Amino acid sequence: MKLVCQIVVGALLLGSCSKESDNVAVSTTPPPVSSSKNVVNKASMLALVNEVRAKGCNCGSTYMPPVGPLTWNDNLEKAALVHTVDMITKSFFEHTGSDGSTPSQRVTNAGYSWMATGENIAMGYTSEKDVMNAWLASEGHCLNIMRKEFKELGAARVGNYWTQEFGTPR
Repeated sequence: MKLVCQIVVGALLLGSCSKESDNVAVSTTPPPVSSSKNVVNKASMLALVNEVRAKGCNCGSTYMPPVGPLTWNDNLEKAALVHTVDMITKSFFEHTGSDGSTPSQRVTNAGYSWMATGENIAMGYTSEKDVMNAWLASEGHCLNIMRKEFKELGAARVGNYWTQEFGTPR
C-alpha cells in the first residue's frame, strides 16, 4: 500500500490523504534509529518541483499557472527529517507527530521563521520521481507544490517514508 498526505498551514488548514494499492512490497520494518538519515536526493527533488512550477499544471480540476522556483532551505529539511524519522521509527503515518506536534510547530522548532508553511507526506515510494508523480496526481498535494506563496523547500526520506516542508520566510 502506498500513501500520500498533505497539509497546508497558515491562514488556512487543509488536509487530504489517499491510498494507492499495487503489487509492490513495502517494508514496514523501520531502520535502526542510528541509521536514520536523510537519503532524499536534494538536487533531484528541487529540480522536479521547480520543473513543474515553471511549466504550470493541472492540480485535479484546477489549472495552476507557472510560478517562481523554490530554493532549498536546510531548516525546512531538518523539520522534514525530524518528522520522517518519527513516523518510521514509531510506525505511524500522519501529520501530527508522536509527541502531538503539528507541521508548523516542527518547522518553528527547526529554526524556520515563517509566514506560511505546508507539508506533504508519503509512504511506499522508492524514488523522487515516483513520489513526485504521486503528489502531482493528488489535487491537494499538487496545490502545495504549486502554491505561489511558498518560496522555500526542504525534504527528507528515510526508507520509503517521505516529507516535504514548504515555507515562506518572515
